[in-house]
Amino acid sequence: MKKKRFISVLLTGIMAGMLILGGCGKKEDAPASGETKGQEESGDKEDGAKKYKIGFANASVSNSWRVKMRDMLMEKADELGVEIVETNANDDANTMNSNIETMLQQDLDAILITPCVEDACNPGIEAAYAAGIPVIIFDRTCTTEDYTHFVGWPDVNNGEACAQMIVDYLTEKNGEPKGNIVALDSIAGSGTDNGQKEGQNKVFEKYPDVKIIDRQYSDFEAQKGMSIMEDWLSKYDKGEIDAVISQDGIVTLAAYEVVKDADRSEIVFVNADGVNGVCQMIKDGAAYGLTQFPCAVSQAALELAIQSIEGSDPSEKDVAKDAIKVTAENVDEYLIPDGDAEDWTY
Repeated sequence: MKKKRFISVLLTGIMAGMLILGGCGKKEDAPASGETKGQEESGDKEDGAKKYKIGFANASVSNSWRVKMRDMLMEKADELGVEIVETNANDDANTMNSNIETMLQQDLDAILITPCVEDACNPGIEAAYAAGIPVIIFDRTCTTEDYTHFVGWPDVNNGEACAQMIVDYLTEKNGEPKGNIVALDSIAGSGTDNGQKEGQNKVFEKYPDVKIIDRQYSDFEAQKGMSIMEDWLSKYDKGEIDAVISQDGIVTLAAYEVVKDADRSEIVFVNADGVNGVCQMIKDGAAYGLTQFPCAVSQAALELAIQSIEGSDPSEKDVAKDAIKVTAENVDEYLIPDGDAEDWTY
């Protein structure tokens, strides 16, 4: 595995760089905060026009997962002949609500929304639902019921699966489910963080001897993950931390570099998404397992939006996928041997 000591620098480059849009084979920037951008220069439906016009209210393109998720959506839209009108909220709920209101003036057939946070984006989601078009929530959840469908791999399920892998690891290591763990969380108030913690708690409350001795928010930022890990290694002596449960793969890779440099190999990771570097960590014994959070959820959301427009959508409101667990037993199915550490494996 290639060593990635400057992961945060790489991520900054990714966020600042050019993103690839589907449709007509053109390269375009992601929209700036508050800006609306479509694949077509004109909204008129003339000969050769797209089949449907679907809005995409994106929380952000603030990390490599979100970049690939967006790219995969654009590729699928081009394949299916769909025009995407997209906005970027830069993880700000007020901006997202404003973006949605703006997009609703563009005669959309449906809208896809990845809420920045669970509560504060409800006004925009409810406005879209009141407009009478299909509203598809994916990636992150909301607390309003005013949407057509949610689709995805729920963070609750992934958090529960990760917590169970922690318990399994500690049982193998100590002969019983007992040990100290630290938690690298994501963004306070986000559906990701709330769901992951809810799932973790479902498991850990059954095992009182598995103790979370510290937890901090990384905000999906590698540099913060490194700093937090450095503080923990200063605060806790060797043997006082058995494992780390993390909500983000890039953050995990950064924290693992700190662990390696400090010669604290007794600390093992469990991670809630599937970057290639964490798959390699599993292969090397530095991580016990991970759950996949597929970038392709955006494509599933687009297909569900089209089904909803055409009246062929499923009867269930929430289309929840079971957690996909990766451990030493099946990691070879996902590992990209010649890939970069930040490559997404599903």
